[in-house]
Amino acid sequence: MSEGHTPSDYEVALQAAKSPKSQLGWVILRLILILEALAGLVVVWQTFSGVLGDQEAPAGLRASIIISVVLCWIWVAITAFGAARGMPSWARGSAITMHVLMFSAAVGILQGILGTVAIGVALLLVSIVAIVGAVIARPMPPEPLEA
Repeated sequence: MSEGHTPSDYEVALQAAKSPKSQLGWVILRLILILEALAGLVVVWQTFSGVLGDQEAPAGLRASIIISVVLCWIWVAITAFGAARGMPSWARGSAITMHVLMFSAAVGILQGILGTVAIGVALLLVSIVAIVGAVIARPMPPEPLEA
């Protein structure tokens, strides 16, 4: 930059988005989201087979469990798709939200409310790494409007 030139907000945001630190954050975030989307398919399949095989549970309960798991997987898949296609701010925000919720679930599991300690620790580690990746990742700024 030449002396006396003050960079615009757009130039500062663009430089931050293209920094090596930000690029590393996007790599981490994309990798985790893609792995979560793939693992989510396994969870959806296991939920379908488990819930449909349990004929003693009320039909409404079985349907609500299936709908909840499918909607959660769709959320992860859409976020992974968005992050894989670029560096949009909505994918970053969605990933942060999703992993804060995952962190909360992991804490609940580690308190003995549900699941095993191994699952709780795995969710905790993944959520922390994803949140750190999302925080250091910077989205591409939109093109400035010409006045």
